[in-house]
Amino acid sequence: MIELNVSTLSGGALVERIQDEISKAIANITDPNTPAKKARTVTMKMTIKPNEQRNMAEVSVATSSTLCAPTPIETGIYIGMNPKTGEIGASEMTSGEDPMQNILPNVESALPGKITRFPDGKTASAGN
Repeated sequence: MIELNVSTLSGGALVERIQDEISKAIANITDPNTPAKKARTVTMKMTIKPNEQRNMAEVSVATSSTLCAPTPIETGIYIGMNPKTGEIGASEMTSGEDPMQNILPNVESALPGKITRFPDGKTASAGN
């Protein structure tokens, strides 16, 4: 009788599929956007369904991997309402901003929370 060898099943397709799932897991481990220490899982499920005479069987092999999702991105936002118009707005917090600091009237800002141009047309500089 010829021995069954999983490495040669379906022309080596089983080994190829397992290797593909292992490669996905390794790539996921090296992704800096995923948790470093969480386990990844590679699974192979083989189903063997014999016929009534028990002299032959259909074999099905499924492979899969359970990877880590990217780590959530976190930030903070300021939320406020313009008391004159009632318009609600939000902007992302940046390092060093003070949410309690009042915004000067008639001042334009290219970046939320950062004064870049004054009404007289002068621009803010490090010396202002």
